[in-house]
Amino acid sequence: MKKDQIYWLSLLGLILDQLIKRFVTKHLLLGKVVSIIPNFFALRYVQNTGAAWGIFGDSALLLSIVSAIFLIILNLYLSKETHFTKQSIIGYGLLIGGVLGNLVDRILHGYVIDFLDFNIINYNFPTFNFADILIVVGVFLIIIEIVRGEISGNRSRKRTRSLGPISK
Repeated sequence: MKKDQIYWLSLLGLILDQLIKRFVTKHLLLGKVVSIIPNFFALRYVQNTGAAWGIFGDSALLLSIVSAIFLIILNLYLSKETHFTKQSIIGYGLLIGGVLGNLVDRILHGYVIDFLDFNIINYNFPTFNFADILIVVGVFLIIIEIVRGEISGNRSRKRTRSLGPISK
């Protein structure tokens, strides 16, 4: 049942991502900047043919293949995994939904629709989208889950060693 929750959350993330991107392409002109918070946040419709920060420009096919392989490997891992926490369910669901959102863009358009544009301390952060947020938050939650597991695993091992051998 918990694996189903991952996929339902992924589907929700994918649908929201695509609805937002449809709104952006319908209501924003390509390259036009709409200032929301002056000198901090704007909407800017960009067609990104590469990955984050525009690296691997004009590589939609390669990035689509890499995304598909990643999703296959992740699904194989999830099919064998038996223990899921609420945090890991959310993390994997967001990650898969975000990867799917950008993969759908690459397959349908040959580029990813980006539109969130931040200027932070005079640094114009690369324009990104909702799917990217899902990916980053998902990875962050998974990393926290892994680190927390490592820490609690180390604590339980220390406690076991400090108790010494158990006698009957």
